[in-house]
Amino acid sequence: MEFVAATYIGNFGDKDLIFEVYDEVNRHFSEEGLPLRLLYVGRLDVGPGYVINLQTEKGSMRLYPLEAIIEALHSKLLQEMENKGSIRMNKIFALVSFPLVSRNPYFDFFERFFGIQEAIGGLRMMVLSVKPFESELERSENRRTILKKRLVKGVLHEIGHGFGLGHCRNDCVMNPPERMGEWDRRFMGYCDACFRDLKRALEFPGLKMGERD
Repeated sequence: MEFVAATYIGNFGDKDLIFEVYDEVNRHFSEEGLPLRLLYVGRLDVGPGYVINLQTEKGSMRLYPLEAIIEALHSKLLQEMENKGSIRMNKIFALVSFPLVSRNPYFDFFERFFGIQEAIGGLRMMVLSVKPFESELERSENRRTILKKRLVKGVLHEIGHGFGLGHCRNDCVMNPPERMGEWDRRFMGYCDACFRDLKRALEFPGLKMGERD
């Protein structure tokens, strides 16, 4: 069994939603017979010294840069690997409550991301922002249910990338949407081809996936 450390960053008004999402992801892995589980390792605090203020069309926003998040996740993963030495685990995943931004190294502007990944010394950090998935839900009666499904698909997408899967064109969580409505209609799981690649990656760690259109 392989584990991915799971945490969250930021202030969530509905913390139960985080655990429900992680439980649903684990249920999916279990039902599909995949030897993979998320292992909750507690909330991760990123210090206020990392906070940046970004001017947007809607006014000033307080955000954490991705570089600070990756650094904090890397440190947390090293700590958890040391504390849980008997567990096979070299990846960490985080849901964050705020938008993800990173400063372009060549120009003075920030780019926004749904999710991001970075590998350092064989360890992989994965991050997914909740904010983009909250779009167009303000007046929905099923807001929480829809948001939960969106986030489960988002976690499966990032986990797939974490094990070498690329984007695909099938009805699959690895097929990124252009609009959130497409994401709502997307199948809750991996297509046959992506599932085979994920299963192979779990059976043969370190094996590079072949590129697929």
